Amino acid sequence: ALLPGNRHAQYLLSHQGRTFGGWIFQRGIGPPIPEEIIQRSLNYLLEQGFARVRVKPVPEFYHAEMLDNDALMLSAGGVLVDEDPNYAIELPKVISDRGKRWGVQKAMNKGIHIEEDDGFGTFWDEILMPYHRQVLGYEPVHTLAEIEYLATNNPTKIRQFNAYHKGEILAGVTVFVHPEVARTQYIASTDEGRKNRAVDLLIGYLMRNIGEKYIDLGGVTDPKTGLPKESLVQWKESFGGELYMGKVWEWENRM
Repeated sequence: ALLPGNRHAQYLLSHQGRTFGGWIFQRGIGPPIPEEIIQRSLNYLLEQGFARVRVKPVPEFYHAEMLDNDALMLSAGGVLVDEDPNYAIELPKVISDRGKRWGVQKAMNKGIHIEEDDGFGTFWDEILMPYHRQVLGYEPVHTLAEIEYLATNNPTKIRQFNAYHKGEILAGVTVFVHPEVARTQYIASTDEGRKNRAVDLLIGYLMRNIGEKYIDLGGVTDPKTGLPKESLVQWKESFGGELYMGKVWEWENRM
């Protein structure tokens, strides 16, 4: 097994630089070995002088083998300190929401079509950066150089799908690919794309063609308030997204 993590003051965090962290186990080891691995690694970290260990495990549906995160964390004495609402679509699924079906049809009638791009520059420069700066008011987590570096070093694991109309890009979605899950890391559109429901067409396209068992639509928490954003909740549920909680567990050094 391995445990990715980073140090922040006297904390060991797994993982501050990624959406999820936690222990990653070799296939087929089975209980009770994972429990022993967790306990031994916690003992080691606390002996190294960390005041706290904080872990946000990868959700169960990402795993190739069944794993009960809650049971493992509780058996090791973990304390649940935070929960983050997220939404995922279990495939295959057909869009049932009338508004979303209408949106997909509107985009198709307009002549919008979906292409998988072999680069990220068009989406980053023309859609994502302007959207974040002008609408959201903060920068994306990754710069264009960083996403290109990650894609180069992880071939086939980061994919870019864009919606076009007469050669003009209207929307895009950047997907991080896992053997079980396609995670929509970035979604953005222009005003014209929103008017003509280009993102509806994009998500519908992914639901039919992506090939993984789940589409992880990510979180719904507003970074400015720390609370779920109701419009995001409704948007993700309208595609058939179901709630799952990203749980954060903590161990305190009482020595």
